[in-house]
Amino acid sequence: MKHRRNPWVAAFLNFIIWGSGYVYIKHRRFLGAGLILVFLLNASLLITIPYSMLLSYSEMLFMWGMFMWFLFSILFAVDVFRETKELRKYEDMD
Repeated sequence: MKHRRNPWVAAFLNFIIWGSGYVYIKHRRFLGAGLILVFLLNASLLITIPYSMLLSYSEMLFMWGMFMWFLFSILFAVDVFRETKELRKYEDMD
């Protein structure tokens, strides 16, 4: 019997760390690994640049970047949720 993956767990993982939900459901693993790498690079960039420098450069640009980060997190979570539901449907047919 195959271990059924929970779509809510996959969505939560993908929301927190991009790509981790894909790795969890063992589908699109290459995409998941790439997204994890992009996530880690972005996070390390945000950690190394002082917050005051980001805000002084352009507060609007910083806020737009954070909005896009949040939006992509939601989109990746929804995508992996739907993907997991589809995979479970095919597992139930077997």
